[in-house]
Amino acid sequence: MEVLIAAVMLAVGCIAILSCMMQCQKMMLASKRFESAQLVLQLGDMAHPIPDPSQVTTSGEDVVNDDLLNVDETPAEDLVRELEMDLPRTELEQLKDYTFERTVDETDDEILKWNGGIYAIRSTVRWGGNRYRSKREELNVIRLWRKKP
Repeated sequence: MEVLIAAVMLAVGCIAILSCMMQCQKMMLASKRFESAQLVLQLGDMAHPIPDPSQVTTSGEDVVNDDLLNVDETPAEDLVRELEMDLPRTELEQLKDYTFERTVDETDDEILKWNGGIYAIRSTVRWGGNRYRSKREELNVIRLWRKKP
């Protein structure tokens, strides 16, 4: 009887250790994905820097559609090519499903007058699957950018 109780306790301990190891592995994979997303965000900002307000000649609603501020969804491999970076093949393969996009959030003219011309610029990194599937994860970074009206 004592041997049976000891065997059950040992089995419960082994199951607990295995479940902890599985959770640790999930966290490691998640941190790897977020690290890659951060790299893509930096690549996007290097390839398409946010311009100084004096460089943007449009105003009002045209700022939302300005080509200097908005960046269409771009694969990470294209960003690496634009920057002429020499990344190892393994790192390029990790970035295969990642994309970068930047948009200016639409803001009402009254709010722009009230806040002094501050726009929200949303940089988005998406990954997982291909870009046509709906099951994708994304990371959004919102920055404030000021263009006086």
